[in-house]
Amino acid sequence: MQLGPADTQHLKHGYLLAALSPPEFEEVLAHAKVRKLTPGERLFDQNDPCTHFFFVLSGIVKLCRVAPSGEEKVMDLIRPGNFFAEAAMFMSGRYPINASALDATRLVALDARHFVRLVLGNADLSLRLLAKMSQRMHALINEIDNLTLHSGAQRVIGYLLDQVQDGSSPPSVRFQVPKHVVASRLGLQPETLSRVLTRLRLQQLIDVRDELIVLNDVEALQRLM
Repeated sequence: MQLGPADTQHLKHGYLLAALSPPEFEEVLAHAKVRKLTPGERLFDQNDPCTHFFFVLSGIVKLCRVAPSGEEKVMDLIRPGNFFAEAAMFMSGRYPINASALDATRLVALDARHFVRLVLGNADLSLRLLAKMSQRMHALINEIDNLTLHSGAQRVIGYLLDQVQDGSSPPSVRFQVPKHVVASRLGLQPETLSRVLTRLRLQQLIDVRDELIVLNDVEALQRLM
C-alpha cells in the first residue's frame, strides 16, 4: 500500500526524517510502504532481523519484553507521529523488543538497509541525524528519571498531566489502552495504579468515569509532582 499526501506530510515532520533534505526524503520515501495491523497483531518479535523501522500514522503500538517468568513489561506505547525501532538498524541489526498493535493501526514501514546505506554515504547527513537522535536520547533519559526518581503516585500524576487531551474542558484523559498496560508502562502493579486513582478521587482531585479521567484541579496535581 502506497503513502497518500497526508501520510507523507506526517512522515516529513517526524523527528528523524525532519533532518533530511528534500531529495534525501524523496529517496527514503521511494522505499517506504504503508502497513495496516489489526488489534493484537504482532509486528515483530525480539531478536528478529531488523529489516524496517516504523512511523505510526494512527493507532497505538505496544513495545514490550517478556521476562523468563512470562511476565510482560511494557517498554513504550507508540502513538501517532512517532518513530520506533530506528535505533536497532544502527546497532545489532536485530529488534531488542516485541512490537504489536493495541488497536487498529496504520504505520509506515521504512527500509532499514537502504536508510543505513544512505547515511553511510553522506557524512553531512550522518551529523544531522546524530543531532536529532541525541535530542531524542535526552528526552528518554528524562523519562527514565521520572520513572526511577518519582513515587508511584507521582508517576501516575505525571502520566495524567502529560496525556491531557488538547482542548478538553475540563481537562481530561481517556485511557486508550487497558489499565494494566498503563500500569506496566509506569513500572507499577495494576492494583497500585487503582489505589492511586482511588486516592486522588477521594481527595477530589480527579473524577473517574469509566475510561475517562477528569482532572478537577490541575494546579494541585502539579504541586504533588
